[in-house]
Amino acid sequence: SNKVVVLTDTFGTQQSKVETLFNSPLSENSRLRKQVEGLDLRVIIGNPPYSVGQDSQNDNNQNDSYPELDVRLAETYVERAGKITNKNKLYDSYIRAFRWASDHIKDQGVIAFVTNAGWLETASACGMRRCLAEEFSSIYVYHLKGNQRTSGEQSRREGGKIFGAGSRAPIAITILVKNSKSKEQGKIQFATVDDYLSREEKLAQLNTLGSVLNAPLQLITPDEHGDWINQRRNDFSKFITVDGKKTDGLAIFSNYSIGIVTSRDPWSYNSSKSVIADSFERCIAFYNEQVKQAEQLGTAFERSNDPTKIKWASSTITDLERGIKSPNFNHSEVIASLYRPFIKQWLYFDEFWIHRPGQMPSIFPFEGAQNLTINTSGVGAKNFSCFMSNSISCFDQLEKTQCFPRYIYRKVDDSSALKPQRVAPLLFDSLDDDDEPQHNGLQGSTVINGYVREDAIKPEAVEHFRAAYPEHAAAIDADSVFYYIYGILHSPEYRSTYANNLQKELPRIPRVASYEMFADFEAAGRALAALHVNYEQVEPYKGCTFAISESAPSLRVSAMKYGKIKGKTGNAAKKKDEIIYNEDLMIKDIPLEAQEYIVNKKSALDWLVERCCVKVDKDSQIVNDFNDFAEAMNVDYNAFVKAMGGEVAGFEAFKGDNHFYTLLLILRVITVSLRTVEIVKALPPLTIHELDK
Repeated sequence: SNKVVVLTDTFGTQQSKVETLFNSPLSENSRLRKQVEGLDLRVIIGNPPYSVGQDSQNDNNQNDSYPELDVRLAETYVERAGKITNKNKLYDSYIRAFRWASDHIKDQGVIAFVTNAGWLETASACGMRRCLAEEFSSIYVYHLKGNQRTSGEQSRREGGKIFGAGSRAPIAITILVKNSKSKEQGKIQFATVDDYLSREEKLAQLNTLGSVLNAPLQLITPDEHGDWINQRRNDFSKFITVDGKKTDGLAIFSNYSIGIVTSRDPWSYNSSKSVIADSFERCIAFYNEQVKQAEQLGTAFERSNDPTKIKWASSTITDLERGIKSPNFNHSEVIASLYRPFIKQWLYFDEFWIHRPGQMPSIFPFEGAQNLTINTSGVGAKNFSCFMSNSISCFDQLEKTQCFPRYIYRKVDDSSALKPQRVAPLLFDSLDDDDEPQHNGLQGSTVINGYVREDAIKPEAVEHFRAAYPEHAAAIDADSVFYYIYGILHSPEYRSTYANNLQKELPRIPRVASYEMFADFEAAGRALAALHVNYEQVEPYKGCTFAISESAPSLRVSAMKYGKIKGKTGNAAKKKDEIIYNEDLMIKDIPLEAQEYIVNKKSALDWLVERCCVKVDKDSQIVNDFNDFAEAMNVDYNAFVKAMGGEVAGFEAFKGDNHFYTLLLILRVITVSLRTVEIVKALPPLTIHELDK
């Protein structure tokens, strides 16, 4: 049979670009393309590209738009996703390919795609899955795993990347059969490769199978959420939701926020205030010059994408197009922020240069605004985590961080007309022997600096919990509920039982069987809050030993690492009871139990080893030196001795050094980790109250 090759933009509307890529005319190609497009297609096979958009606005390489196809996406996959808010990924190229192919085979045909497997389980793709089940008579999926955006044991279980260095995404082979005459419609069959296989072993397994029909297929019945795999538990819906923004029903928090999205982290976050000032003064001057040139040159203007001068985001590009100039750099907008677990950075919190501030201006509206947030992983996160903070948090502090506040601040027009009230501190000033925070949070509204501080926990939520324990209702207030939530979110039983729910929706909080259990979870939440918020003040762990260089040692760090186990490679070679702090200092005899405290897929100590370093951003060439943050904290030898409860042998050599912050941070996080593990292990069983069954 004759074979015809046609050069085309599959989705159609960018065809002119394809046919002008070559010097010679392509009239014959155009004729053949139109002929093929008129055929009644029966088989479509492909490996569509995966791209939801460019990585950086500086790349100036955004995906082409396909208005007609995107309308079809909007009225099918997007529409059927319902209340899911983040639907941008439904416009990924490979999902467009599914929509295009589904439309082009009409009543009968077969589609066979090798694609990113993310659509199989993400909450945002529930509409896509619903449509595929309705449009096709038979669906076969063979999951090849290989998701290397995971870490630790999960990463090892995912096995090798199917396309090697070409993609870190999980991969699936999908065969869609459309037969309008078939009595059976929407039959979904699923199989997967074994865990822990290398790329070569997976390909060999495919070769042995020969056909998807030889795979160990399992029949899937979609649930009410449109989930095919990792289906949610229905009893989760009986619990009160934390999300009071997107529901008119019963909910706990009246408002909450995503973590800060700057779209220019190397510029916006740094260990040094002076580096931020220097970077942004240059960036602002350059940006304003771009605005000036755009006004002068009009259509002849071309935006500069020099990454050493600016990092563009879609918001700043829009401001540029509108001729909006940036305000001058404001030193007072540089504030302390939680960037990663146990890692603080200075943040330039000028809203002009924050791509997505979320609701943070109503949670921390001014420097010194006192508040607490329970941070949780967001929808789509692979591993649920939570962490409490008393400062602005980055979107990546956890995975897709969502921040649920104790209080909300509301600007008042005339604060002088309102009677000021004494403000009880929300910071934990000290810890007692039982790890209980010394906390006197005020209930209700308080006026501060022209803002009204109000409970973010709804009164009806407090009543919801009181209703379960009527004899103890007087003991339950907004604070009780806040810390109870933090205790519940740390329950291993809660996390494992509702793991699939927590990947696909925000937390819901059950009421436990008795008030005694409620009180235990609340007490645990308070103790955990004290440790996690107050980690820079907790007692340092005193069981470590130290190997110290004899000649002029320094406490500056460049890149910390764990010790090494001979004969091992990779993560297995890391001797995690030792940290090589620098060439002058080794911390030894770290209890391995400290590694059991996992937050955002890594141990707390892993975060310090990874982030307490000197790093140069590849694009901007901005240096982020954690020693600058340590120096700003100004923890000297005397402060170290006081924290340790006395002299530590060998550390006299560091008397002139003021970088003890980093060393104490490690020792304190060991304490935090050990106590967290102890508290979590002592949590009561998750026995659900009859009212929530």
